[in-house]
Amino acid sequence: MLHPRSLLVALAASVFASAASAQTSHYHIVKTIDAGVARADYIIIDPVGRRLYGLGDKVVDVDNDAIVGTVEGGGGGYVIDHEDNRGLVRNGTLFDLKTLAVTGHLDIKGDGSRYDPVTHRGFVWVDKDGWVVDMRTGTLISKTMIGDGLESGAVDGRGKLYAAIEAKGGLEQFDTRTLKIEKTWDVPGCGRAQGLTMDTHTRRVFMACDTDVVVVNADNGNVVSRIRVPSRADMNCFDPTTKLVFNPNRADSTLSVIHEDSPSKFTLVEKVPEGGAARTCAVDEKTHKVYVFYYEGNPRQGGKLLASVLAP
Repeated sequence: MLHPRSLLVALAASVFASAASAQTSHYHIVKTIDAGVARADYIIIDPVGRRLYGLGDKVVDVDNDAIVGTVEGGGGGYVIDHEDNRGLVRNGTLFDLKTLAVTGHLDIKGDGSRYDPVTHRGFVWVDKDGWVVDMRTGTLISKTMIGDGLESGAVDGRGKLYAAIEAKGGLEQFDTRTLKIEKTWDVPGCGRAQGLTMDTHTRRVFMACDTDVVVVNADNGNVVSRIRVPSRADMNCFDPTTKLVFNPNRADSTLSVIHEDSPSKFTLVEKVPEGGAARTCAVDEKTHKVYVFYYEGNPRQGGKLLASVLAP
């Protein structure tokens, strides 16, 4: 039987080893997916259906990293409601998640999008326009002002949507039940804010600003930490199991990997090649693989859309 002091030492060693492992992730490219000539913006993973959406109209099976179908008229910006077997593209296209068949179209033309599982509502926005969709029925509930110049957003599982205010470099809190803007905060030194992801457990929001990932307390808007990165991302991503934040850097074609050591401490673990000048990412919480996309050549002149798959 271990002496209590020996047991304490063993536990401390185990925790240290776990933290050390998280802080030496060694992400590297394991595969490149060719999506052909297409345009993309935001990408998203359906963890239940095991599919990635957003590589133009292509749909990828994330268990074998192969293209398995298309969503007609699909592009960047998807709302995925697996419980109701319904998907929504930011251009208003509704589709069946199992068959990928188009089931309808709504009068929507947005940019950012997010699904809220608390209300079963899909949110789509661009500039000052916003649309709220009942994902159970596939009907438009309301056209309302969700915010002013919002970019990426995240939900907290409590009925709140947090979104980056791009031009002002600020953060907004929106109530998904009442459809009201509750709070807006200035984020000093952010510049332009684009990417945003969240640790819903520690209530930390990770904002992709000009040259920093800025960590904000979701409850009061206070800045907790800043981590220098080469450039801001259109969308960053977070793995709640490994506590790693990923920021694609189009400036030097790298992926910054940041570890959340605690709610008040964050460490830049590594910066690894991502294959090209990627702007957005998505993480598979089951395998911990990270997906980024970039273009080979000019997309306006027929450049190919490629996606890198990075694994630890």
